Amino acid sequence: LHSVVNAAGAWAQETAARLVPPSTPNASTANASTAKQHAVSAPELGVRPRKRCVFSIHCDHPALPMPPPSAPLTVDPSGVYFRPEGPPGHYISGVSPPPEHDPDAAPDAPLDVSEGDHEHLFMERIWPALCHRVPAFERVRVSGAWAGFYDHHAMDENALIGPVALPPLENMLLATGFSGHGLQHAPAAGRGVAELLVHGRYTSLDLSPFSFDR
Repeated sequence: LHSVVNAAGAWAQETAARLVPPSTPNASTANASTAKQHAVSAPELGVRPRKRCVFSIHCDHPALPMPPPSAPLTVDPSGVYFRPEGPPGHYISGVSPPPEHDPDAAPDAPLDVSEGDHEHLFMERIWPALCHRVPAFERVRVSGAWAGFYDHHAMDENALIGPVALPPLENMLLATGFSGHGLQHAPAAGRGVAELLVHGRYTSLDLSPFSFDR
């Protein structure tokens, strides 16, 4: 196997651990205690799952104007965002929890939007910001919600792209840790990783600022 690309998102650390080749017992690692001392683990990537909730909302105000279906993604300075989704009057919205309520999640943690999420995220943070930005949203109603994982990169919340270059995974390339920017960065990240695989270097955009060893 020449190279492997770890683009497992929130499960990147778990995937890296599974890629570590099993140790082969030999004379120097014959007993369990000695073998444990010689065990090799995956490099720490600093990428962990963080739960994020998205709320599907609907609004139909008889007097005040509402954002049209052509409106762009709008991000309030508070971090609350919304954008049109579907027919007129339908949008999706969300916000990241405050740091004190944003722990790392287990990779196999259940993904559901709880009553607490609705109360603390939507009612206390999202709805006030929406009403401030778009007065018509005073009549907004939640029509659905779902949750997913961000592949949160703890160091700087930016992507990890390129080789790890550390044993035992010297042949692993990373495309993970986008921390919520993956959809926007995917075309450039995919092209950069393809260039590394084919040419061994970047030939269009230099993505080395996103390297693992930064």
